[in-house]
Amino acid sequence: MAVKAPVSKAPAMIPFNWTGFYVGGTVGAAWTKADVDMTTVNGTPALYSPLDIPNLNAFGSPSMSATNVIFGGKAGYNQQWNNFVLGLEGDISWFHFDQTVNNAGNPFVVTFPGAGSGTISTNVKTSWLATIRGRAGFAVDHWLFYGTAGVAFADVKYSNVYRGFSPLGSGFENETASASQTKIGWAAGGGVDYAIDPHWILSAEYLHVYLGTLSASGLVTTGSPSTATLNFSTKVTSDIARVGAAYRF
Repeated sequence: MAVKAPVSKAPAMIPFNWTGFYVGGTVGAAWTKADVDMTTVNGTPALYSPLDIPNLNAFGSPSMSATNVIFGGKAGYNQQWNNFVLGLEGDISWFHFDQTVNNAGNPFVVTFPGAGSGTISTNVKTSWLATIRGRAGFAVDHWLFYGTAGVAFADVKYSNVYRGFSPLGSGFENETASASQTKIGWAAGGGVDYAIDPHWILSAEYLHVYLGTLSASGLVTTGSPSTATLNFSTKVTSDIARVGAAYRF
C-alpha cells in the first residue's frame, strides 16, 4: 500500500487587533473663516440716524478667510470588539489664523451723502487648537474606518479701530474694541487608519471645527454729547484635512 505524505497546513493568519494606547503627530491644511457681525446701539442723545444704521452695521461686518498649515501631536486609546472599535483621542495643534480687513468709505450715504466718511480696521487671529473626541469605527484587518466627534478649544482674538465723520456728531468719531478668550466649540468628521505593522499606524482625517462666537463692544467718542456703542460678534469655523503617524504600545 502506498503511504501518503502528511500535508502541512499554513498557519492561520491572526487578524490585526486595534486595542491599545497610541501617540503620534499630524500635519495638514486648515481652511478657516471668520465672520464678524456689528450691531450699532444709539445712546442718549443718539449719535446716528436710524436710516444710516444698516449701512454702518454692514460697514463693520466683514468676512475673512485663509488657508494655513496646521500641525501638532495626538494621543488616544482604542478598544476592539469583533470588527467594531471605540476610542478616545485628544490632540493639540499649531493653528495660525491672522487676518485683517480695512474698510473705507461713507456709511452715512443716506443722510450725509456729500461729506460723511468712515474707516474701520478689523483683525481676527488664533494660534492654537485642541480637541477631545470620541471615535467609533469598523475594522477590516489592518484598516480602520471611523467617525469622530467631540469638544474643540482654541484661543480667539478680535480687535478693531474705527474713525468716522457723521451728520449728528461734532468732529471726528473714534472707537476701539478688543477681546481675547479661549473658546469652546465642537469638532466632527471622519477618517481612516492603516496599520503597517503591529506598532506603526498611518492616518488620514477630515474635521469640521466650530468655535462659537466671541463678543466685544466699543464706545464711540465724539466732540458732542451724542453717543453710540458698537457691538461685535465674531464666529470662527475651520475645515481641516490632515495626515498623521502614530506608535501603538
